[in-house]
Amino acid sequence: MARRSPPTLPPVRILLLSSYHSASHRYWCEGLMAALPGITWTLKTQPARHFSWRVRASGWLWALGDDPGLARTDYDLIIATSLTGVVPLRAMCAGLRSPPLLTYFHENQFAHPHGDTQSEVHRIGWQFQSLQNAFCADWISFNTAYNRDTFLEGAASLLRRFPERLPGDPLRRASERSGILPVPLTEEFESYRSSPKDPSLIVWNHRWEWDKQPKRFLAALRRLSEDGIDFRLAMMGCGGGRDNTFAGDAAALAKHIVHWGEADAATYRQWIRKAGIGVSTAVHDFQGLSMLEVAQAGATAVVPRRLAYPECLPGAHFYEGSATDAAKDTADLEASLRALLTSDAPRKAQSHPVPIWTKWKDQYKERIEAVAAMHRLP
Repeated sequence: MARRSPPTLPPVRILLLSSYHSASHRYWCEGLMAALPGITWTLKTQPARHFSWRVRASGWLWALGDDPGLARTDYDLIIATSLTGVVPLRAMCAGLRSPPLLTYFHENQFAHPHGDTQSEVHRIGWQFQSLQNAFCADWISFNTAYNRDTFLEGAASLLRRFPERLPGDPLRRASERSGILPVPLTEEFESYRSSPKDPSLIVWNHRWEWDKQPKRFLAALRRLSEDGIDFRLAMMGCGGGRDNTFAGDAAALAKHIVHWGEADAATYRQWIRKAGIGVSTAVHDFQGLSMLEVAQAGATAVVPRRLAYPECLPGAHFYEGSATDAAKDTADLEASLRALLTSDAPRKAQSHPVPIWTKWKDQYKERIEAVAAMHRLP
């Protein structure tokens, strides 16, 4: 009697939700879909603006939008970033209640630094939103152990303030349903490792915003310039040079500057290829894709010994610094850069291990298939 072949299942159908589609979230979504082309993807995004409103209302905006892609009933899995309002979306869209949910945490609001204008009420609201998404997820993936650990520690601290004990120990169950899947890089900058480097060329490739602390970086460079230390500066990154906030820094460092402001893709690649040093002064980085790109290209990554950097860039050139003490942070960075720029010792291309899609796509595929299997039937 002939053996019957097992039934052939159709491709996994996934709804991918990115409610605050910033550059790093877009990079992850595009990389994920490109790495796993055998999956049938439906991507829904919302702009990365009006953060507080977006975090609280993204689910409503999708549900009220009469989108036929959200009225479907044949998805095998929903993957949503942690900033997505999954609970109201599923409550208002009946077809999205059955598929299992994988929530992906690029960051968490417990370890995220907060500006002076952000009230405690806002912060607690964002934190409870992330807890909602974690508690109703079938699986939670974090990009780093640092992100996971600070989320769980911060959530435990918040829940201790709760006036009643939550039944069932949901935080423990959420922890047991979690794991680490970093945001992998493409191999775009791998070939740059063998390119000639300018040991005195320093690149900045971050947002010019307070959580990345560009003022501390520029203050350190101004001190080096005043002392006659030779270097060149490619000051790139999102939001750069749009107003006069940094005009004084640009004037003081004019003789060192080879690029100032946002860079198009070709210009960005040009300076990343040549850079001898890449620097971060961030007080917020849950993985640090910009510094991973610098390391991938073979430059020396100069980073503070905090956040996710010891985990993600163990071979970096660390300075101690202080997230809360700007003077110490600046002084420690200045000393580290001075040592590098004045050393006669040759600097070889750095061999930082960075995650890339060719090495991580199978782990993503296995996790996705395991969570989707909670719903799929032969």
